[in-house]
Amino acid sequence: MKKNPIFTLFILALLVSFPCQGRTQEVSAVLAKDHSLHSHFLDFAHIRIRTINRSFVHTPENIFIEARDALFVGRYLKVDPSTITVEVKPTNSGMTPFIGIMQYIESTYESHGPCQVTASQGPFSPVRYRKITEIFRYVQNSWE
Repeated sequence: MKKNPIFTLFILALLVSFPCQGRTQEVSAVLAKDHSLHSHFLDFAHIRIRTINRSFVHTPENIFIEARDALFVGRYLKVDPSTITVEVKPTNSGMTPFIGIMQYIESTYESHGPCQVTASQGPFSPVRYRKITEIFRYVQNSWE
């Protein structure tokens, strides 16, 4: 049975918004003492960003070129790993004791030139930014 990711995010949001008082204090103490869960999620986030950057169709190695008016425009997408922010929050669920919230900025880079070759060689500069938020759950000692 395939689960709907929107439904899963909705359930996780409900779990976070109604925490159990005793469990939250207990889990907060664990997070305060040991930041390994946070650092584990940060490592997971960096691996995820590398995967995302490899998954883009148009990358610095595979630039999209289009003609616009009398010029050519080269374009690609990239996520800068330095834009990653992460947060780990406890839930009151026994199956999903934590959720991780990862935010990053996806940038569109463009270069202009009189021909395709110069447009593809750059220099490229960011022209659009998009803030992305992803929510993951911590299940059986791993993030998913």
